[in-house]
Amino acid sequence: MDVLIAALMGLIQGITEWLPVSSTGHLVFAQQLLHINSEEMILFDLVLHAATLVSVTIFLRNDLRRIIPAMFRGKDKLDAEGIRSKRLGWFAIIATIPIAIAGIIESKFLKDIFSTAAPTAVALLVTGLMLWVAETPRLRKQKSDLGLKDAVIIGLFQAIAVLPGISRSGSTLSAGCYVGFRRDLVAIFSFLLSIPAILLALAYGIAFLGQYEVDWISMIVAAVVAAITGVIALKWLFGQIQRFRLRWFAAYCWAVGAAALLLLAMFG
Repeated sequence: MDVLIAALMGLIQGITEWLPVSSTGHLVFAQQLLHINSEEMILFDLVLHAATLVSVTIFLRNDLRRIIPAMFRGKDKLDAEGIRSKRLGWFAIIATIPIAIAGIIESKFLKDIFSTAAPTAVALLVTGLMLWVAETPRLRKQKSDLGLKDAVIIGLFQAIAVLPGISRSGSTLSAGCYVGFRRDLVAIFSFLLSIPAILLALAYGIAFLGQYEVDWISMIVAAVVAAITGVIALKWLFGQIQRFRLRWFAAYCWAVGAAALLLLAMFG
């Protein structure tokens, strides 16, 4: 893969992985527009996911310093903040189970269907609808105590995001708004959920990875670009979520999805 194209793909992944606009959907569009070999994208996709894992770990580093140790300590050894951190950590693990199951189903039955542009464009329109509804004023509550039921609901929404065009961050952010949580808590839990989800995707991808020739320069360039832009995107998105601006992303998803369908209708 050409270095400039690799950098472009890294930029797309770094930005769209965290903004609620579907990174996989954008990569599907880019792959078809740039005529990138689908087999080459398998390894490349793993590298990009590893890079975005680095970016979210950097962004959540202070939270992770509290959450990970708290997960393995008894409640009697934790203060109120420590108990909250422990619950967030284990709820993130539990909420990842649905997407693990959905990923297996998608890889067996739906992968070929949603690796093309038309279904991906339709799914992007659905993402826009989820984001638009999430901004409904009556959903703007301020709950701050995440429960097991809430975590499972958010996890079920995340499971839908195995389909290209359905944004993982968009679905989890929307679900958090539907159940009425503070926007900062919604964002932190959504970002936290991405860590076990990405780790599962990496493990699955590595387990079934074939033998490919590797252009390490292109891979490294793409990974660095994705990691840096990922951190920037996370910081910017966090501010937008707290200002109730998810409908900006809904409009973007509709515009891109509609444009893709129009182009497919015109040029096939």
